[in-house]
Amino acid sequence: MSGNRPFRFPIARSLIGGMCLASAIMSITVTANAHDPSADKQSAAKTAPTKPKTAKPAQQKPKVAKPRAATFTIPSLESKPTDAVAAADEKLRNDVDTLWNKFPGRAGIAIYTPFSDDIIGRRQTERFPQQSVSKMWVALTILEQEAAGKLSLDKQIRVSRDDIVVFSQPIKRYLSGKDFFEMPVRELLAHAINASDNLANSVLLRVAGGPQAVNQMLDRRKVQSIRFGPGEVLLQSKIAGLNWQPEYRNGNAFKEQRSRISLEKRRAALDEYLASPLDGAAPGTIVLALKRFGERGPNDPGAKLLKLMAGTYTGRSRLRSGLAPGWSLAHKTGTGQVLGSISTAINDVGVMKAPDGCRYQVAVMIAETRAGKDVTNGLMQNVARAVVRHHHQIHPKAEPTS
Repeated sequence: MSGNRPFRFPIARSLIGGMCLASAIMSITVTANAHDPSADKQSAAKTAPTKPKTAKPAQQKPKVAKPRAATFTIPSLESKPTDAVAAADEKLRNDVDTLWNKFPGRAGIAIYTPFSDDIIGRRQTERFPQQSVSKMWVALTILEQEAAGKLSLDKQIRVSRDDIVVFSQPIKRYLSGKDFFEMPVRELLAHAINASDNLANSVLLRVAGGPQAVNQMLDRRKVQSIRFGPGEVLLQSKIAGLNWQPEYRNGNAFKEQRSRISLEKRRAALDEYLASPLDGAAPGTIVLALKRFGERGPNDPGAKLLKLMAGTYTGRSRLRSGLAPGWSLAHKTGTGQVLGSISTAINDVGVMKAPDGCRYQVAVMIAETRAGKDVTNGLMQNVARAVVRHHHQIHPKAEPTS
């Protein structure tokens, strides 16, 4: 298990009233400890500097307590939240608590609002299995290489039968009657993010330099509490209690072999994965990463990733179904394996954008539940609705009228 890695980046806080324009930028340090399953509550060490008078020299930045494990330490910005923001935050926090407490399973929720310096949620510092949410980090690695001039998005990449993986891979149809086909990097990115295509993502991972290259990218960005696993076929095989074999690429061979594994062995393998997911990520760290991407220029790799995520059409019944008229969503979904009545890794993370341009970074991650799709999707929809209510409470005139 990898050690803790801090994630440092600037945060821009928006003024209340009108558009969400940045009024101050300060540095934050985020730490998260995935080893503490009881870390349900968020604590933050804050100091609020007093605005200096014009006749006096500029006041020095306040000293902020050093971060501890399982804690987000975020210094207060230029001014304290208004009473309206504090009341809206408290309402959102209560709504999230109610939804989280009622949900029959292990879920993590994190919401970063544009009006205050708090992350609202539950279990936001624990690592949850990402599954296809991790495709974001493969795409980000590719986009970083493009920005550095090491890779062209127009480069044609060969996709062969040796690249076939498991589960959803729509572009596999292009191999019908062929040994290989070629597709430009930009199209592979669109298939991987928008359609959550496992084959497209696996090929991009090869182009990027493998799992090591993705983890190195996360290290360069000083990202903590996000892991990238060993790749699609090795990850899914381990979760199922199998050792990957190349012949599993043929037809339904993987699922057929998985069906021969005893229920006891499969449950043990699944429990091991859920306890310490090879592709684990903390919801709070994800929303902070998304926040950072939204603060960069349009040519930044993170900004390009968000633009790509705006075209995602998987998970229509998750966060997207909770949006109000005029709102938009740039997001990535993830879904894990099912064992009997147990569903795993049901995720949706992204950026909700209000009609006035204000952005909320949201992550809802469900590690394990026996509830059906109506309940799991309902949790995500209701979190999105709670965010819309929060914004309407602060900006009632910003909502479209019917």
